Amino acid sequence: MKIFKTLSLLIPVLAFTFFFLNKYLNQNLHPISSENDFYSKLENALQTAQLQPIQFQIRDYQDQVEFYLENQDNNYCKILLSTEKDPYWQISSLQDFFKQAKINNQQVKLVNLSIDHPYATFKNN
Repeated sequence: MKIFKTLSLLIPVLAFTFFFLNKYLNQNLHPISSENDFYSKLENALQTAQLQPIQFQIRDYQDQVEFYLENQDNNYCKILLSTEKDPYWQISSLQDFFKQAKINNQQVKLVNLSIDHPYATFKNN
């Protein structure tokens, strides 16, 4: 009878603990970018812009995505995106950088959209 009383008190406590522990662990194991579907949106934005990334690297510890795009004359441009910003906006800005470079007859070497003030570096001709 004493074992039954102990089990009847212990089982609800264990169930309660397991429920909240499971909910807490599932909540903290997923990075923010995967919760808001960043990667699926980024893939869709890249396909829409008809861009083919090379050497795609995810840096969740820095909230960044790094990849390369092939430029004119088989040169590569390094791209840094933020996982905390809208990927559609970032790809649109990337296209603006490439358009400006084409107008000025320059080649883009680096585009960093992962910071508050995005910038592009052009190759010296």
